[in-house]
Order: sequence, then C-alpha cells, then structure tokens
Amino acid sequence: MGACHSKTAHPAEQDSPAAPAPAGSRAAPHAPQARFAMANSHVSRSDQFVERRGSDLYLGGQKFRFASLNAPELLDGDVNGPFEVRDTFAALAAEGAFGTAVTRTYTLRIKSKNIGRGHINGWSNQWNDWMWDTGRLKEMDLVLAEAAKAGVKLIIPIVNQDTGEERVRFCLAQAQRLTSSCFENSSNWVGSTADLTRYRYGLGSNDEARRIDWWTDHTMIESFKLIIDFLVNRVNSINGRRYGDDPTILAWETGNEMNHMGMRPAPASWTLVVAKHLKSRAPRTLVMDGSFARNDDPERCYQKEVLESEDVDIVSYHYYGNGEIRRVRKDCEIAKRHNKVFVAGEFGFFSKADDYASFMSAVDSAGGAGSFAWSLRPHSAGGGHKTHGEGDGHWSYHIPGWKDSPHHEFDAREASIVAAIRTASFKINGQKPPSRFPVPPAPSKPWTIPARGGPAVCFAGAAWAHRYQVIVRSASGAGGEQVKEVKDHTKEGEFFVDLGREVQSCGGQGGVHVTVRGISVDGMAGDESEALSL
Repeated sequence: MGACHSKTAHPAEQDSPAAPAPAGSRAAPHAPQARFAMANSHVSRSDQFVERRGSDLYLGGQKFRFASLNAPELLDGDVNGPFEVRDTFAALAAEGAFGTAVTRTYTLRIKSKNIGRGHINGWSNQWNDWMWDTGRLKEMDLVLAEAAKAGVKLIIPIVNQDTGEERVRFCLAQAQRLTSSCFENSSNWVGSTADLTRYRYGLGSNDEARRIDWWTDHTMIESFKLIIDFLVNRVNSINGRRYGDDPTILAWETGNEMNHMGMRPAPASWTLVVAKHLKSRAPRTLVMDGSFARNDDPERCYQKEVLESEDVDIVSYHYYGNGEIRRVRKDCEIAKRHNKVFVAGEFGFFSKADDYASFMSAVDSAGGAGSFAWSLRPHSAGGGHKTHGEGDGHWSYHIPGWKDSPHHEFDAREASIVAAIRTASFKINGQKPPSRFPVPPAPSKPWTIPARGGPAVCFAGAAWAHRYQVIVRSASGAGGEQVKEVKDHTKEGEFFVDLGREVQSCGGQGGVHVTVRGISVDGMAGDESEALSL
C-alpha cells in the first residue's frame, strides 16, 4: 500500500511541539532574518533540473560541476532554525561566493536513543505505515523552499546505515581510515536502519533488529519503499511543490555510507530496487548510490550491476586522511568507464591545508563532477557561529574562515581551506574566481545583553562578513558617532560587544542608536542593520 498524505487518512503523521532554542545559544528578542544578495546565475536556474548526460551533469544546457561543503545539520531542526538555514544558503549562493551553489545534507532523523523527535517516530500497526512528525517535515519544507529561493541544489541521503557498536572496534582492528561518522554512527547519532527495523517489527532493541537482514528482508524493503513514497509525494507547505517534482533536489542518495560488513558496498539487489523505485516516483530527479565500502581496491567498491544500471546516475566515495588523492583518480576512472557520474561525497581530515586543493584538483583532472568537504556550519541566530568537533582536533568550517579565532573550536586553517574550495569551485568550471569577495548583507538588528562595565550588544552575523563595524550615534545628532570594529569568529553564546566607552562618548541626554554593518574579506562595506535605541 502506498503512503497516504492527508491528516485524515494518515493519523500516524503527528503534530509535535516546536523545537526549543538550540542549547547554548543566546536567543535574540526576535529571530533575525538572514538576508543576502543572490547570484542571478544560481537563481535563474533554480527551476531547472540537473540532468545526467553520460558521465557528466548538466544544468540549463551547461556542464554542472562543483567544489563545495557538506551541510550536515540542515535537516536537524534541533540545531538549525530558520535563520541558520537561510544563512547556510546565503554563504553558498551569494554573488561571487562559489562557481556553483550546491550542498549535501545529512539523512532523515529517526527517533532513537539519541533522537527524541525524528522525521520518523515509529510504526503504526493500525495504518500499516510509518509515523511521521509534521513539525520535522515542515522544517524540511523550509530547507527546500529556502534552497529554491537561493538557487542552491541539494543532494539528500535518505537513511543512515546502522553498523552497531562494533564499528569502531572493527575500524581499529582492521586499521581502516576513520571517517567523520565512524564514531557518530556507533552511537546512532541520527537514527538508522536498525531503528527502522526495530519499529517495523516491534522489537525491544536494535540488537534484535540487527538479526533481520536489512538488505534482503521483504518486509523491510517494502517498508523502505513507503518512506520513498511519502517523501517524493509530500507537497511542500511553503511553496506548494511536490518533493518528487522539485528541481532543487539534485539527487536522492540511497543512504549514507551503506555497506555490507564494512568492506563491501550495499548489495546490488537492494540498491537497484531502491533506485528503480525512486525513478518510478520521481523520474526527473537523479539517483546517487550511497554505498561506501571500506576497501583499498576501488574495483571492489562498486557493484557491477549498479554500474550498468540506467536507474543509478551517480556513484560516490568518502575520503578521510592523507593519501587519498591517488585513490580518487581511480574511482573517477571506474565511474567514467561505466558512463556514470562521480562525486566525492565527503572528504577531509587532511593534515595540510594544501592537500585540500590537491584533492579537488585531482577530482577535476580525472573528470569527476564535484566534491564536498566535511563540513560547514553557519552563523547562529544567537550570535557567533555553530561549531562541531569530529575528534582528534578536527572541527567544522565557517565562511569566509579565520586564522585568528579566539575559540578553540575553530580550525586555524579554515580560512585557507575555504579559500581553496572557493577557488576550486570556479576552476572546475573553467572560470577564474571573481576578483572581489561577496559583499555581506546587513546583519540582524542588535539586541542588548547583560555585561560588566556598561552596555553591551549582540547581533546575528551576515554571510561572508569578515569583520563588522558597530556604529554608535547620538540620537540627537549632537554627539557625533563612534565606530568599533569587531569579529564574530567565536562559538554561539560567547559573542558580545561591550559598548560602554562608545555610548559614554556620544550618548548625551538623548540616548544613542546602534547599528552594525559587515565588511567583506577585501574591505567592502555592506548595508547597515536596523538601529537599536539605547
């Protein structure tokens, strides 16, 4: 039975309370709106599907190639609210930012031991269907709607592979490279295939669920098709687009790091069933094989039947640690030999910043369609930036990047790495990077916060602002103005600007007005924010 979509026909789709403000953030009195100047070239093609022609991607009759970053928290409404979603797309799609505007999200969230609310929260025996969370789905609607407005294309993996608690032990025992999700998956950080199996069969634990073969069990295969049906048939509550007809979605990825016993890719039988089902429901959207076999022999990392199938458009691999440049060339060659597009779905954790440029150059020269560095975090609505640690000193990146952040959760190499990605994004398309960096839009209206020594303000930053000018003006005009330069290159909840001296210098009897404007990497000033009166 196909998934139903009306609230009357499908009570398993449940309303849930709005997600609370992300932990650690200092919420603004009113949620700021991320505003940005979008590149016309991106927006003008936002209603066109990316197509595959042999081993290449095309958009609007032109080759579509890219160098970009993963944005793994886009679908996580507990971390990213509307401001963070818009800021992510502002960073990717601002005029002069990247050659092409594209990113890869992470998977759907499944309610589990670490996930209180998922996109899927269980299984309804009454309706023989999954229990979807309406609030989470509306968050996903917003992501797709804002991506469409910005002209950003998305690759969306559907589900996360379950590998059990033994995964880290396996990696260590086999001396395999540890990926960004090697530890995260072992703690089931977004929910996984085992959680789906547990719900579907009404089991008490994921250990029980793992005794059922996800790849071959008829019930789980048919139940996974229901997830696909629901997703592609959902109508976006914001822009009215059916997901399956939305050109914003470059590709549905069958899953994240899908593998059989670690060393082998997902069985071809499973991948082909999923790919064919996706194509039957959303024929214009591309399908990307989410397999990731931890095997040093590239020829054994891709199933022959998958490479020969017309239902699969893109194959991929993930690269972590040094020594991967030679490997990516071989993977690209295999894909091209079988008339498939190749994408480096994740890469990073290289010891030297120069290795990032070398890796992306290798993808370019070998004919790959593109690559996604791991990973990007946006500004926070509460001021400062979101941060994320991967262990062993590896941190997420921010745009445009800084070498001098006072916070230890910022990688001192990020300015060089982001610059390398930006340069590669134009080079892979045969273009020179623009001589000017994007000019930041107006930041949010500042708000006051308690601080020692006098008045202090905070504000939500603007995409591509390297620094800011906080401007204090006498409300009466008699006291002149004071300008204080600051950077917001720190973690959310730890950013504020002390204005005691500036307010005292020009306050007078009539108070002051405080505005903020962003300054680009090469010194161009953006528009001022709305004024705060003190």
